[in-house]
Amino acid sequence: MTVYFLLGIVLILLILLLLFAKMFKGSQDILLHQKIDSLREELTRRTLETQNTLFDTQKNLTDYLTQLYKEIGNINQESLQILNLTKSFHEILRPTKKRGLVGESILENILKDTLPQGMVISQHTFSNGRRVDFLIKLSEGNLPIDAKFSLDTFKNYLEAPEHQKEHMRRAVLDGIKKRIDESSQYILPEEGTLDFAFMYIPSEAVYYFLITETDLIEYAKKKRVFIVGPNNFYVYLQTLLFGMKALKIEEKAKIIYNSLKGLELDVENLLKEYAVLGGHLRSASNKYEEVRKKIESTHLKLSSMDKL
Repeated sequence: MTVYFLLGIVLILLILLLLFAKMFKGSQDILLHQKIDSLREELTRRTLETQNTLFDTQKNLTDYLTQLYKEIGNINQESLQILNLTKSFHEILRPTKKRGLVGESILENILKDTLPQGMVISQHTFSNGRRVDFLIKLSEGNLPIDAKFSLDTFKNYLEAPEHQKEHMRRAVLDGIKKRIDESSQYILPEEGTLDFAFMYIPSEAVYYFLITETDLIEYAKKKRVFIVGPNNFYVYLQTLLFGMKALKIEEKAKIIYNSLKGLELDVENLLKEYAVLGGHLRSASNKYEEVRKKIESTHLKLSSMDKL
């Protein structure tokens, strides 16, 4: 009896130990799964942060490279402008006669490439014996254009030492004023010109130098001479072409308007004739009705006589 009792106690203890061991193992599994989930979440968060950092770095690098390419483009553009200005200065230093011929040739090419054939007259001589390089034929009058480029004093100004710069600058401006006076002598409205002229400077470098001289520009305006360089002269020509197209449109509009006015007059005359015709038709209709009634009346009288 005692043995069985002890065996029962031992058995109960073994069962309890097994139950406790199983419960402990279950708790360990839960903790392990929680740790794994926590590590997985941390790994996911770190991965996302790394990806975002990489994306931001790539975007910043792209923006930087874009700005760098833009700056390189600006530098190339500025270098090209400097190169063009350098070429212009080299052009200035060419012999006077060749330089003048080149200036006129460039101007002639611009005019021929931009304006319709027949609009440009070259080497026109006025009654006073003066010969202008080019005339542009416009409806309001002819526009004189002279290519002035005898700028040896400008070469001297460029090569002058610093203490002589101001003196040579004034010499350049005095020479340009004489050229402005010459260009103003081509303004002859009595011979069909406009009341202003263009003085073409075929070098952008020289043109930029001149337009910074306010007194010189004011002097040219008083003489009704506009100093133009290659770039803005092209803009002037495009403006002239636009004005010509607008003028043609206006002329066509006038023709259409006059045609409409003539058509309106024709319609008015037609309405008058239609009104007269309507009057005649109404008179004929009234006369017809009057005759019809008389015929019916006569017919009734004849019918009455037959009955007698």
